[in-house]
Amino acid sequence: MQFLLQHPWFGASVYFLFGLLWITCSDKLLVWLVTDSTLLTQYQSYKGYLYVSLTAVLAWFLLRQKQHISRSLNQSEQAFIDTFSHAAAGIAHVSIDGYFLRVNQVLCRMLGYTEAELTSMNFQQLTFPADLDTDIAMVRQLQNGQINHYELEKRYICKDGKVLWAHLSVAMICSPAFSYFISVIHDINEQKRVQQQLAQSELRFRTLLDNTPQIAVQGYYADGSTFYWNKASELIYGYSREEALGKNLLELIIPAPMKPLVAEAMAQMAQTGISIPSEELVLQRKDGSMVSVFSGHAVVKLPEMEPQIFCIDVDLTEHKKQAAALAFLSDFDAVTQLPNRQHFTRCVDKAIVQAALQQQQCAVLLMDLDNFKDINDSFGHSAGDQLLMQVSWRLQQGCEAQHVLARLGGDEFGVLLPAVQSEAEAKAFAAQLMKQLQQPCVLNNGDEVITAISVGISVYPRHAASSEDLLRAADAAMYKAKGEGRNHIALYTDELTAQAKQRVLLESRLRHALKHNMLQCYYQPQIAISSGKIVGAEVLLRWHDAELGTIPPSLFIPLAEGCGLIHSLGAWVLQQSLKQLSHWLEQGVPPFSLAVNVSAQQFSKDLLLNELKQALADTAVPPELLELEVTESVLMTDETRVIATMHQIKALGVRLAIDDFGTGYSSLSYLTRLPLDVLKIDRRFIEHIPQAKDDKQIATAIIALAHTMNFKVLAEGVETADQLAFLRQQGCDYYQGYYFSKALPASEFTALLQQ
Repeated sequence: MQFLLQHPWFGASVYFLFGLLWITCSDKLLVWLVTDSTLLTQYQSYKGYLYVSLTAVLAWFLLRQKQHISRSLNQSEQAFIDTFSHAAAGIAHVSIDGYFLRVNQVLCRMLGYTEAELTSMNFQQLTFPADLDTDIAMVRQLQNGQINHYELEKRYICKDGKVLWAHLSVAMICSPAFSYFISVIHDINEQKRVQQQLAQSELRFRTLLDNTPQIAVQGYYADGSTFYWNKASELIYGYSREEALGKNLLELIIPAPMKPLVAEAMAQMAQTGISIPSEELVLQRKDGSMVSVFSGHAVVKLPEMEPQIFCIDVDLTEHKKQAAALAFLSDFDAVTQLPNRQHFTRCVDKAIVQAALQQQQCAVLLMDLDNFKDINDSFGHSAGDQLLMQVSWRLQQGCEAQHVLARLGGDEFGVLLPAVQSEAEAKAFAAQLMKQLQQPCVLNNGDEVITAISVGISVYPRHAASSEDLLRAADAAMYKAKGEGRNHIALYTDELTAQAKQRVLLESRLRHALKHNMLQCYYQPQIAISSGKIVGAEVLLRWHDAELGTIPPSLFIPLAEGCGLIHSLGAWVLQQSLKQLSHWLEQGVPPFSLAVNVSAQQFSKDLLLNELKQALADTAVPPELLELEVTESVLMTDETRVIATMHQIKALGVRLAIDDFGTGYSSLSYLTRLPLDVLKIDRRFIEHIPQAKDDKQIATAIIALAHTMNFKVLAEGVETADQLAFLRQQGCDYYQGYYFSKALPASEFTALLQQ
């Protein structure tokens, strides 16, 4: 009825029927009821009034119904408008050709357009290109009646160019007059971002687990069936992922004796959600071999999901190998595979205990390869290791099963004789070992190297009562053997301990003297024979200790070379003497050359050239006033490098002299290659002139040779007028010695210069 009242034709029809019935029936009824004409006329008027009243009521009723319906329609329309405008999602009415007919403000805010801008655009313009084909295909299905609505996730391009992920729901409204689409759009950007982060997190997690080479991860359920098996598990246990997934972990890697305990642990973890403590286990590979792993677990237990257990195994194979290697290295030498000092000392301790119980003697032999450093420097460390291995093999051939052969460090070896009858027996054994090394050792490059050893021997209980003292005594004896010319055997004596203590004390005092500037430079004049004038001075180091008194250079210079102080000592002398020369020049003293001795060891390092440049720069001394004196032994270290260094020194303008010429590695071949200025004749060829004919001939030959090669000649140790006369006769250029002056401290030398 309410539906009919909404249509105008229904009201018109009701009014027409009511009027027709009233006109047709009212007059007949009135004539039948009223016979009096006067009354009839009166009642005719009343009938008209009644008709007007009834039609008014009818009109009122119809208009009231229309007003009610209109109000209801307005309320529905307002509700629709409110819903459209204030919905939490974007809503749009879209025409059949894709243009926006109506959009709400939410959609405008989502896409960044105004309502006017959107209603002038179609959805194709706003759809991300990669998603457009899918959207259009769904629209066509909707138009063809294949579906009555569709939903999908798609991307929109916002006004600012950003991409918006949205969930789209579309339905089609069809009417005879007009059809359109209703689209509901939900912003799912944040949801997509979270999903992407979760996907990335899972990808990182899986990538990490899949590609960690030594951490095997297996995922399994409470019954042991596996659902995850990473690459490390494949490598460690030998099963591929395809072989392992779905299989029971107990059958894959758990040894038979462990299966009951492991199955119980699985059930416990699945029930409680708490992992069992991590521990080291030995598990089984596919090939039946065993592997040590450090195994831990993690349990994932979520509501309404079957518990998942992850087993995390760290392969301990390399760790075990390294531990074994470290254990070996703690007691054995990596190059020769012999026991090291620590192991050897423990063996000596045991031998002393055994010897004390059985009232017998034991002996320790310490052996040092002679000139090993020269071999190592000349052929390289690899060749040095080859030599050590060959020496150790030969020494092993000379030892018996009860002996302990060890490499104590560097080129030092030790042998323990757990039982000896006498010192003579120990010396005989040492001589036998020396014979083992008489044949040359052949290196990988084909070079032959002849080795020799110096041996020191100490015997328990005569020489010491502890392993530490016994080794110290043998070391002192070995030092004595080296001092006696190497390739010797020396037995320990009490005197050696005193000498060793003296060396230690002297080294300590020398370090103290160098640190506190307690050394002193002396200067011995060098005289031109032709004029008798001072043309230079040799710098000579002197040391007077407050406790030990004056220590001669012949004692402390070799000590400095032996303990590594010679480099610091040489640098100190160079700096101090150049400072003194600079001071003399500032006082107006006529320029003269200063000769500074340089040790062969200083040439073995690359510091000399830099130290020389720095000293010249610090003192501003003209380089041509400095002369470096080296002995022929410097060429024994590395001849090629030494000559190259000499040329670099010469390029600075510094003069070079060979000291003690004729007493060492004299060779015409090296003289032709050295950039020398002066040859110094050693004092041993001067001291017996003119009585010794041989010395006179040698001195004459040296002077002639030097002049032939354009070198100047300086004679050392001239103490008599006859010696000077002979040198003048032979054309010698310079001399120094007590005949003119001994070496003087700087203050006295200054006075000499001023005379």
